[in-house]
Amino acid sequence: MSYVYYNNGNEYQTRTLMSETEGAILASAVSGAILSPLTYVGKPFTNQLKKEEPNNHLYKDCFQKALNISELDKKGVKIIPAQFLDAASNEYAKGTNACFIPNTKEVLINTDKISIAGFHELGHALNALKSKYGVKYLAKMRAPGYAIAGLMEYFAIFSRKKPKDAPRSITDIIEDNCGKIAFTAMLPIVAEEAIASIRGIKLARASGVAEPLIKNMKKLYAKALMTYGGRAILGGLAVYASRKVMDYFTRPRLVENK
Repeated sequence: MSYVYYNNGNEYQTRTLMSETEGAILASAVSGAILSPLTYVGKPFTNQLKKEEPNNHLYKDCFQKALNISELDKKGVKIIPAQFLDAASNEYAKGTNACFIPNTKEVLINTDKISIAGFHELGHALNALKSKYGVKYLAKMRAPGYAIAGLMEYFAIFSRKKPKDAPRSITDIIEDNCGKIAFTAMLPIVAEEAIASIRGIKLARASGVAEPLIKNMKKLYAKALMTYGGRAILGGLAVYASRKVMDYFTRPRLVENK
């Protein structure tokens, strides 16, 4: 059911519950369609990571050496060989991913398969433990960044109860700019990933990794960065599109005077 009311001398008609429901369904569909390429954005990285497995022995010893060269071991950082974990349900044990865990100061990685990725994780450790305030701040922005981006998806599907010429609250401003906020919230994560890669490559070179392998590493890390950049761009676009759909279906409609 809808009704007519007046605001700033204009006549408006509110939208029905059916219209709001249609908007929410379409907004979800549009968002899903925009985010669907994320499945393919990470493929170049995972494909090259797999190709590098036969060369793992050329990285493995240098990876352990890099921990000592960086003096991260003196900060309590440890390399945890993930291959000894239950591989049935663990991406780290399978060798398809690696991570640095700040709380425990552990690099979780399958050292029998993807030592090439370990230098990047040591870069994360350097960012968190041996950096000045700016980079340390970036290192702490991962969880808040994902949380804010996720919150903007929630704001995007709010029904718009006010006409465009109504006074705007803080909530209205956030809703109007939720796509931009979602994208911006991911930028510190992308920046920190880039810095971790740069530091990881420097460590690899210092630990004795051969230049042809450094070249492969640069390509791998660039492809990894593309996945984060893709998530930021597609995530922001998905939120923006959802907001536009909900705006069309739920904002009170101006009644044209005849």
